[in-house]
Amino acid sequence: DIFDADFIQSFKGPSGDYFHVCLGEGHYIFALSVDWFNPYGNKIAGPKASFGAISLVCLNIPPLLRHRWENIYVAGIIPGPHEPSLEEVDHYL
Repeated sequence: DIFDADFIQSFKGPSGDYFHVCLGEGHYIFALSVDWFNPYGNKIAGPKASFGAISLVCLNIPPLLRHRWENIYVAGIIPGPHEPSLEEVDHYL
C-alpha cells in the first residue's frame, strides 16, 4: 500500500509533524493521472483520434475500492482530435 512507502512515512505536514493517515480529517493523499483514449475504439482500420482525461483518486480509500467509478474524480478533459505535446499538456495541469 502507498502508506508503507518511505517517502510517505518521511513526509512532513505544515505543522512539521510527520504525515500519518491516522492524524484525523484533512490528511489526504491523491494520485493524479492523465490517460488518453480513442473515442472511436481501438480498431486498426477505424478513425484515429485521442482525448485525455485528468483524474484524481484518493489513496486514503482502501485499495480494493479506490478505482471504482464512484471514487474517481475527473478533474478535466483534454480535447482532441490528437494527443498534444508534453508542453501543451502542461497548460492543463
